[in-house]
Amino acid sequence: MSVASPRLVERPVSSRDLVEPIRDVSHEILRLIVPQMVAEGMAPSTFWPLHHLDRTKERHPSRLARRLGVTPAACTASVDQLVELGYVVRRPSEADRRQIELAVTPKGHRALEAVWRGFATSLEERLVGIPPDELAVTARTLSTVARILRGTSSESRSGERP
Repeated sequence: MSVASPRLVERPVSSRDLVEPIRDVSHEILRLIVPQMVAEGMAPSTFWPLHHLDRTKERHPSRLARRLGVTPAACTASVDQLVELGYVVRRPSEADRRQIELAVTPKGHRALEAVWRGFATSLEERLVGIPPDELAVTARTLSTVARILRGTSSESRSGERP
């Protein structure tokens, strides 16, 4: 007669079970990325608008403010700082010259690349003990979750790069 080893019975995981781990990971990501932002002369209030301008086709200041969930005045203050840093330019819209559009400058693209490169280095140093196959599964899962969240957003994100 053989004795089977006891099996752990796991309860099903719901999306609510993801809230705390996502909150914890988000906190740690911010902890790692903020020093990279500061090194490029930015605070979160300027980095995220720059990031959104780079990742989306959104160029109108008031729509950018809505997307970021901030007031138009707060968005204008952030954009003013980005213009001062040389990371963004304001220009007349080609479709309607009365409207202003925002565009990321080459300097702004380089600053974003530097922030994300620094973050990637910090992440790589900390995740060295996780086997590559687990990292691959994590990357696929996070990509799927991001795609699903973009698809259920209240605003269309069709112009956003994956």
